[in-house]
Amino acid sequence: MLCSGCLTCSGSAKNCLSCGFSAYGFHLYLYNNTCLLNCPNGFWANSVGNTCDSCTQGCLTCTGAGLTNCLTCDNVTGTPYLKEIGATVCGTTCPDRQFISASYPNECQPCASNCITCSVTADNCTNTNCSVNFYYLNNSCLSQCPSTYYYSDSSLRQCQPCATGCLRCFGPSASECTECDLVLTTQYYLQIGLTTCLPSCNPG
Repeated sequence: MLCSGCLTCSGSAKNCLSCGFSAYGFHLYLYNNTCLLNCPNGFWANSVGNTCDSCTQGCLTCTGAGLTNCLTCDNVTGTPYLKEIGATVCGTTCPDRQFISASYPNECQPCASNCITCSVTADNCTNTNCSVNFYYLNNSCLSQCPSTYYYSDSSLRQCQPCATGCLRCFGPSASECTECDLVLTTQYYLQIGLTTCLPSCNPG
């Protein structure tokens, strides 16, 4: 029996068992007993056996087996798989500096450059250790700490509160102030020759 577009067939000329090449020399791939030039979504072209093989669960389209050869990602029993930026990897979480966005299902989105990790939005930083030259405070990574805060050290990169009465300081103690806070209910004053803010001035 002469097969129609198949390398081998059974029962009828169009019931393919294996595939070879097209008239133009391109691989043909076996899918549902038909030889195709391109495999459908959810399958990848395996040139070893000229077959359309299923993508791994989590991949919608792929170039090979496994979750590291995905072109686009899919949902599996209600769990969304997410494609990492600049990679062919689908996973259930996003790596550092990427986050899950409801606006872009099945794709990780980039965090703001000052965040190491973020959530929901690009600038909602969730890691207390920010990028270099940024300091963490209340889910934000800031280029400098605001008044009444100081940055703890260059390795932790976090804004810590000054002592009560300090507007600006270089440490947590009441004796580490450089400027006093004059807008509190009780005004504080920087003592002459000291780095201490008190509700009243020392005698003399």
